[in-house]
Amino acid sequence: MAEQRPDRAGTRGTPTLGQVEALIAVIDYGSFTAAADVLQISQPSLSRRIHTLESALRTRLFLPVGRRMELTEAGRGLVAAGRRALAEMGSIEAMAGAAQALTTGSLRVTGLPSLVATALPAQLGIFHRAHPGVRVEVSTVDGAEELVEALRVGRADAALGVIDQVPEDLAALALPAQEFAAVLSRRVRERGALGPLSAQDVAGRTLVTLPRGTSIRHHTDAVLHELGSAPPQRITTTQRDSLVALAVAVDGLTIVPEVLARTAPAFDGLLVPLRTPVRRAIGIIHRPDAFPNPALHEFLALVDTASTR
Repeated sequence: MAEQRPDRAGTRGTPTLGQVEALIAVIDYGSFTAAADVLQISQPSLSRRIHTLESALRTRLFLPVGRRMELTEAGRGLVAAGRRALAEMGSIEAMAGAAQALTTGSLRVTGLPSLVATALPAQLGIFHRAHPGVRVEVSTVDGAEELVEALRVGRADAALGVIDQVPEDLAALALPAQEFAAVLSRRVRERGALGPLSAQDVAGRTLVTLPRGTSIRHHTDAVLHELGSAPPQRITTTQRDSLVALAVAVDGLTIVPEVLARTAPAFDGLLVPLRTPVRRAIGIIHRPDAFPNPALHEFLALVDTASTR
């Protein structure tokens, strides 16, 4: 008789890829509830996978710390090994999906929050309309270092980021550059006043901006340096989508990509151009793998075609 192989669910005492995938999803998405939603299974099913994995390995993977659950040393080691195993299996599944004209498979995209909110929707829309059967996951990262790490360790297939300094082991597909503009409250400029941002606009105003180390803050500081003016007060936030509303509410100012500045009228604010144009080069960063995820390959091809029209 031919040897019988265990199915994907595995046998008792044998860890399975499904169990490892559940563990990594909990780490990547921060909770059992979010992980179950992404994997499209019930939370009890996900919890059973984790408990069965612990039983198979005869070790604890999580320990309660207050209200949170943190990985044990064994858990951290398993996550690293599990990512490699899932990456290999993902390549196999992706190739199978390609054979079915991308009716299955997955595409994981991450990026800087401001770019995920402004540049990604149109690009991802093109792909999803063409291949609705491919599972798409979208996440954000806080900065360039976290973005690069997400690509290198396989948490993402592609990332929206600034491409003026892309590491040598990664590649980038350029998108149209984003131009910056300022936002002021209508109350701080005379009605009908025109013209670019001036030192007078900055003087006495509260600057609403992001923390140092972010792309938006870097360009903001460069604009203020050119004007030779420094706002006396500053409100720093990590919520990019609140920059415009906060700046208008406090009669202050903010400097953001023009696509965000265009929302100013909704908050009774003004979009004010900059004296010297400020642009940031953006694009889709990815690993130049010899055998790329077919969904990623198609995504890049569709975006490239759309951007050159």
